[in-house]
Amino acid sequence: MDRHLLAEIALRYDTLMSRAMLRALGITRSVVARAVTRTGSEGRRFEGLAWCFANHGSPMDAR
Repeated sequence: MDRHLLAEIALRYDTLMSRAMLRALGITRSVVARAVTRTGSEGRRFEGLAWCFANHGSPMDAR
């Protein structure tokens, strides 16, 4: 992976890890602010989280 790809991936998210990666790559806060507002609304950030934690059954249920 090159620096450009790492920056592109980190710009997709607004998390502590992505901000740390951008800081390590030397990307300024103004670039990050523009990228974060471009990615979408805050409500879509955890779009699939409820499904992830829902109980869809277990292999142990068949026993």
